[in-house]
Amino acid sequence: MTAMAGPNWERVTLKPLLDMNNAEWRTLYSYFRDRELADWNGAQPIRLPEWLFRKVMQDEERGGERHGFGIMDEQQRLIGSIELYDLRPSPPARPTTATLGVMIGERRLWGAGYGREAVQAVLHWAFTQREPPLRRVRLTTFSHNRRAQRSFTAVGFREVGRSEQPGRTDVHMEITAEEWPHARSDT
Repeated sequence: MTAMAGPNWERVTLKPLLDMNNAEWRTLYSYFRDRELADWNGAQPIRLPEWLFRKVMQDEERGGERHGFGIMDEQQRLIGSIELYDLRPSPPARPTTATLGVMIGERRLWGAGYGREAVQAVLHWAFTQREPPLRRVRLTTFSHNRRAQRSFTAVGFREVGRSEQPGRTDVHMEITAEEWPHARSDT
C-alpha cells in the first residue's frame, strides 16, 4: 500500500494510522489506556496488549471499516487521534456517511484549538479529497462537554438531537458536505 499524504490544517497534520512508527503506536496505545480519556469518550480503557490493539486498528484500516489518523503537532509529535468510522452504507458499498471520533491525548494542549484544527483537516479530506467524498459526518458528545460542543460548532456542526442515557445526556451533531464550506468559522 502506498502511503497517503496526510491532511493538514493550520498547526496540525493528520498521519494515516498505517504510516505511524513504533513510538507513535506506543503513544497512541497509552492514550487508549488512559482512564480519563476513556471516560470522555464513554469507553473503558483498552485492556488488549499493545500488539493486538495495533493489529485490530490496522486490520480495520486495511478493510476500509475506518479512516484513522494520528494528530501531529507543528513538530510532528503525536498529540492525539481522529477517525471516521461506522461508514454507511458499509464497505464494499460506497459509503456516504461516517461517524467522527477525536481525542487530544496531551492534556497540556486541551483547549488550545488542536482538536478543532484536526476536525477541520479530516472534514476537508472527507468532503474534498476522499474517493468517493463523504456527504455527511456525524458525532455524539456528552451534554456536559461544552468545550467539545463549542469546537464542533465552530467548524460547522449543528445539533440534530439529544438522547438520554443512564447518568448522562448525549448530544448528536452533524455536518454535510454542502454545509461545510459555508459554516466554518474561518471563512
